[in-house]
Amino acid sequence: MDRTTGKPQQLTVEAGAVWQLGDAGRMDALDTSPQLAELRARVEHLLDRIASNSRITSAGLGTLDASQVPSGYALKLALGPLDALVGAMRLAREHKYQLLLKMVQRLYQAGRAEGWPAGESLTARLVWAPHTPTDRAAVLDEVVQAYGAGVLSLETAVAMLMDAGYPIKDAAEEAVRIREAAMQKQQAVMAAVAPGAVSEGHGQGAGGMEHITDLGPGTFGFEAPDGR
Repeated sequence: MDRTTGKPQQLTVEAGAVWQLGDAGRMDALDTSPQLAELRARVEHLLDRIASNSRITSAGLGTLDASQVPSGYALKLALGPLDALVGAMRLAREHKYQLLLKMVQRLYQAGRAEGWPAGESLTARLVWAPHTPTDRAAVLDEVVQAYGAGVLSLETAVAMLMDAGYPIKDAAEEAVRIREAAMQKQQAVMAAVAPGAVSEGHGQGAGGMEHITDLGPGTFGFEAPDGR
C-alpha cells in the first residue's frame, strides 16, 4: 500500500528490495520445505510409474530399496517383468541371428577358409549370458550336490555353470577335460598304493587297497563339501 496515495502498490521481489509495511504490518519467515518434500515424492512416484509401464521395474533400474526385498526369491519376482521384456526382444531377433550365423558359414565355405568344413552349414545359435546378477556360489553348490547325487549328467552340470557366467567356452570339451583330470587322479592313487610301492605301515590288505577311495561315476571333478 502506497502511504502517499493510499492505493495498492505492486511489490518488486528482487535482491536488495525494501518493502514498506503498514503500522500494524509484520513479516514472517515462510517454510516451504513441506512442498519440496511433496515434489520429491512426486518425482519418485513418476519414476516408479515409468519403470512399471516400461517393464524395466525399479529393481532393474537399481532404485529399489533393499529393505523392501526380504529374500532373493522376492527380488527374482520383482525382476520378472524385465525378464519377460528381454525374452521378447531376443525372441524377435532369434531367427535373424541364426540366418546371420548361417551366412557367415557360407562365406567361409565359399572362400575355402582353412580348417572350415565343406558341405551343409551347421546349425548355430546365440546363447545369451544372464542379464541380471546371479548367485554363482549358490549355483555351484547346487550343481555339486545334484551331480554328486547322480541326478544330472556332467554335460548338464557344466552347461549350468556356463549359464551362471563361469568362463567356460565349450561344455563338451570341459566335460572331457574334467573326466581326464579325474582319471589321472585315480591312476595316481592306484600307483601310490600298488604292491611294491607301498610304504611301511600301509601295506596291509591286498597291497594297501583299503586306502583307495572309489570316486564313482558321479564324482568326476565335483566333490561335495564336507558335511554335505
